[in-house]
Amino acid sequence: MRPGPGAARSLFVAITILVAAHVTLLAFNPGATLRSNLFSLMYPLLGVTVCLLGAYRESPEARPVWLLFGCGLLLAAVGQLGLTYIEFATQLHTQTHALNSDFFFFAYGIPVLLAVCSRSTDARLKIFAWLDGAQALIAAMLAYVQLFSVLPSHARPEAISATNLMYLLNAENLILVGAVTLRLFSHPSPARRRFYRALSLYLWVNGTVAVVLGYLELKRGWRDGPQDAAWAIPYLALLGSFAWQPKTRIDKSERRSAQGTMGLLIDNLSPVLFTLAISLMGVKIAPEHSWLGFVCISAAVAIYGVRAAILQVSYARSQEELTKAMIATEEASRAKSQFLANMSHEIRTPMNGILGMTELALSTSLSEEQREFLLTVKSSADRLLVIINEILDYSKMEAGKTVLDSVDFHLPSLVSDVLRSLALLAHEKGLELTVHIEPDVPAGLTGDPVRLGQVLINLVGNAIKFTDHGEVCIDVLVKTVTNGRACLQFSIRDTGIGIALDQQGGLFQEFQQAQTSGKRLYGGTGLGLAVSRSIVTLMGGTIGLKSLPGEGTTVTFDAHFDLSPGSTPAPPISSAEDLYGMPIPIVESTVTPPATAVSASSLSLGILLAEDNLVNQKVAMGMLAKMGHRITLARNGLEALEQWRQSDFDLILMDVQMPEMNGLLATMQIRREETIGVHIPIVAMTASAMSEDRDRCLAAGMDDFISKPVSYKVIEEMITATFSHRR
Repeated sequence: MRPGPGAARSLFVAITILVAAHVTLLAFNPGATLRSNLFSLMYPLLGVTVCLLGAYRESPEARPVWLLFGCGLLLAAVGQLGLTYIEFATQLHTQTHALNSDFFFFAYGIPVLLAVCSRSTDARLKIFAWLDGAQALIAAMLAYVQLFSVLPSHARPEAISATNLMYLLNAENLILVGAVTLRLFSHPSPARRRFYRALSLYLWVNGTVAVVLGYLELKRGWRDGPQDAAWAIPYLALLGSFAWQPKTRIDKSERRSAQGTMGLLIDNLSPVLFTLAISLMGVKIAPEHSWLGFVCISAAVAIYGVRAAILQVSYARSQEELTKAMIATEEASRAKSQFLANMSHEIRTPMNGILGMTELALSTSLSEEQREFLLTVKSSADRLLVIINEILDYSKMEAGKTVLDSVDFHLPSLVSDVLRSLALLAHEKGLELTVHIEPDVPAGLTGDPVRLGQVLINLVGNAIKFTDHGEVCIDVLVKTVTNGRACLQFSIRDTGIGIALDQQGGLFQEFQQAQTSGKRLYGGTGLGLAVSRSIVTLMGGTIGLKSLPGEGTTVTFDAHFDLSPGSTPAPPISSAEDLYGMPIPIVESTVTPPATAVSASSLSLGILLAEDNLVNQKVAMGMLAKMGHRITLARNGLEALEQWRQSDFDLILMDVQMPEMNGLLATMQIRREETIGVHIPIVAMTASAMSEDRDRCLAAGMDDFISKPVSYKVIEEMITATFSHRR
């Protein structure tokens, strides 16, 4: 069984009693130096005991550092024992009181190796341990030499003074302490972090005590007295830090390499400080041992140079590997985007047939049972299309390919369109759908109305889905208006089932949904809110919610828009009837009436349809025929080009992916062959729905772009918009 903190606290109590006894002894008998030295010998021995406890309690990763620290403290105990023997057995006073802190080197000359050695688990960097070990040996040798050979009693005339020696000693101490402390900020593992915390505290306290006592002894002549017990304070700090450190746990994870610029700086600064401290130690022994000082300083600098060269090579290799990883990531991202684009195209093609044929069938004479079946098919197909669009939107958001448009739009009209699209769903559940736009909300805005509408549809649709009775309310207010830019706040409040507090945190993450029971009662991909959050972020806002189970949910988001020139506040709206000028129209079917309702342009056009898929041909030709247009079919781009050369058409509906010649090449060829002043509208009608697909079509010379699956209404609106100027 591993010893708990009780053992460490017992040691802390023991050293506290020893310090009290030591101070009492020196207060009554300042000349009792032999017994005082024996007390001083017990302090590092208690420190060794603490290090053994630390090695036993910590993970295998931190065990070596505790053991080596214990070795350093054991050397301090041996040095103190040697000092006591020399002074009292041989009566040879070879060390001045100003140099007592030389034992400080023995306390961490070896452990400092672990403070500056490489933290990387990379096998190529294991040589750092050997390099830092060589520096640690140099430091230990210099500490020995300066302790027993450069003392004022043995010094030649050119030796440095005791005062300057003290200054150099204190500089070495503080520099080495800084090198160790830096390790706390270089992201070590938790186990090593606990070790560096204890070691740094001990070193800083010891260094401070050395500075204070050295000054008192040299400048004030305080050589004996209770102040000698101050050498116990560092050990008190060490035992206290160990006894009340955070709970120890086994660390199974490997330490991470340097993280970011700060980690790299610390990894290189710590060895620099260690090399500087060795150089100062070499300067200290130079008056007596000039060649030895020169060799030690040169060796320390050379070791650091080798270390720097290895780091440089490692950095170059890391950059090369990082570049390769980035290229691989980009290639994977492109492959993923291409896969999604291809899958979207392949899924949309049969979806166009399902929805198109269902819509055409609903426009014929049907029995009530047949109409109910077909409406169910259309509802399921519409839901499947929503899922496809959510996945596609999320993939574009994740790839960072979503760019917001900047166009003028009328906010009340946008909100009206959103509520109209969801009115039937709310009516079927018996819900009241209300809206309130504050009087100071500007009506004319510049931004992306499509994306704003998408967010509102997602949030209002969710509110309706999770509400069985009551109402769904939409509130719009102004938060700020500054320099022609407005920040609007949209709130969607419902009286639905609510969301438990423990489920709210990840609700805006992808593939996350609130779970109300063990069953999935409401369905969905869990992408709608994630897409909405991404869009709101692009609009410079934030999104959040407040909810209590059984009391409903309020989702609030901010969005920033530019004010349109001449924008005026929207009229006050407190109900859906105010918004529309009439109650929300409730219809039994969203299917557009058939052939009797010709397009709003009242035109009978000659249309060239370029389409290779048989089902899509039937869908498009059926819808266009019901609108009263004349259709000529081309099964690929080459046929479309030949048909265009032979006949006059008012409009070309061009698929993109076709055999022989694709729609982009056919369009570019038509634009090259057109005579001056003659321009035939060409509209892409394709299952490729990515924004880059639209850009490619427009760049090829097409006038508009509609994605499959298409509906009677979409085609009619496109034709009306294309020929409205010819009316």
